Amino acid sequence: MKCIAILASVIIIAGSCQSSSSAKADEIPVPVTDKSEGENLISFKVNGKLVNTSGWTISRFSFQSEPLQLWLNITSNMKQEPRTLNFNLNGSVPGKYSLGGSAMKKQSHASYYPNYLEDLSRSFSFSSGEFTLTQVDTVKHLVNGYFSGIVKNLNGEQLEITDGKLINGALNWNVIRY
Repeated sequence: MKCIAILASVIIIAGSCQSSSSAKADEIPVPVTDKSEGENLISFKVNGKLVNTSGWTISRFSFQSEPLQLWLNITSNMKQEPRTLNFNLNGSVPGKYSLGGSAMKKQSHASYYPNYLEDLSRSFSFSSGEFTLTQVDTVKHLVNGYFSGIVKNLNGEQLEITDGKLINGALNWNVIRY
């Protein structure tokens, strides 16, 4: 009887390992949610229109010229929702980070893409705003915060980003060095 139970367990484990290893990354469906709470959720409004998506990448990084200064990159999932945000915060601890800086390696900066997958040239930069990190947990690998601001493109078009939330964002384990 024990042999049958062990054999059945081995077959189940081997079958599940085989099926997961043969699946391709682009075949795995990305869950779409309209919830206002959850895991790795990013939500915000663009001129009052709600956008719900998830975090594509949330990772700490540093520049070789300043290896001890950790930054935080937060990018929403452009494959789930083409309206995409990208933040580069000049810190990785809870606090308030002003957006709109022009010194790329010194000040926090961020951008918004109305349709990341089809038109990268139509980008908007935050001219003002703030991202407040309320939690950065490097043990549980979670990031929480909220944000808002004004974005402008090169043609002078302006949009307002409001009610931005990062809820239980999945922080990558490693620190990237540039």
